[in-house]
Amino acid sequence: MTDDRPRPHADTTGGVLAVDIGGTKLALRAVAAGTTVHERTVPWPAGDDAEADSELLEACVAEAIAALPGAPVRIGVAAAPNVGADATVLSWPNRPTWVGRPLSAPFTGSGAEVLFGDDATLAALAEAVSTAGRDLAYLGIGTGVGGGLVSGGRLLTGAWGTAGELGHLVTDPRGPRCRCGTRGCLQAVVSAEALAAHATAARGLPTSSAELVAGVERAEPWAERTLDHAADSIAGALRVLAELVQPAQIRIGGGLGAALAPLPGRVARRLAATARPGRPLPEVGPAVHGPHSSLAGAALLAARGPHVLNGADLFHEGSPS
Repeated sequence: MTDDRPRPHADTTGGVLAVDIGGTKLALRAVAAGTTVHERTVPWPAGDDAEADSELLEACVAEAIAALPGAPVRIGVAAAPNVGADATVLSWPNRPTWVGRPLSAPFTGSGAEVLFGDDATLAALAEAVSTAGRDLAYLGIGTGVGGGLVSGGRLLTGAWGTAGELGHLVTDPRGPRCRCGTRGCLQAVVSAEALAAHATAARGLPTSSAELVAGVERAEPWAERTLDHAADSIAGALRVLAELVQPAQIRIGGGLGAALAPLPGRVARRLAATARPGRPLPEVGPAVHGPHSSLAGAALLAARGPHVLNGADLFHEGSPS
């Protein structure tokens, strides 16, 4: 059930709209004068029909805009699909009929400036701002596995806008094949689908990711084995990241990542076992925005403008807002 009660929202002023276009759902948040005035989460329809999806997105955007006291100044969009510079969808494994279509089309009637960012990159933005983390890595675990990096107070976007793709770090070259075509990506090992498959094998019964979460809460042995498997794989990927980027903290979120409450602690213990002298390891903890970091990041993008994606210091007092 959606909680539509207004609540404070940091770092937003004026009327803005945040949209999180995820693999299985669509989330929207309208913010006016720093307060959330509308929030809604809608699952994508069954099947794969880009036309129907686009109509649903357009209707949800219109509904959210209607909740604002005036026209939105900007719309920030956190996008799970891989999009080009012109917002055309380049790849989207969950909804392949979108490939070649402009993701911007449902927003054309808004009259607002529309800014797009990678969903995990924007999640890292939100986590960094909320924790004052100048050197932070974000790992989101859900339908897929994504990541984002903040270094020296600046969001790292790379040449194609999606630096920090932790889900496609290869953790096991002989592991399962990822949807990207590579074998052994972290995403192929710890996504919701992958962990449900591991839990099914460990339990000996068909097991969904929701049942895995319930099993972890009850400390069922089969669920504990799957959680340990996830922690081992994630720690291996983060060990490489820690050497390359040296984040001070790592935040684990996403729909499934946030639901598996013991996961950050187990990852931290495994990471600590690999520490080398003179090299402090990052703090590992849950995402402060839980499963909603991407939506919070989209709201920040809308409130602050495109400079946050272009190497601006997120904490500099002189940065434009």
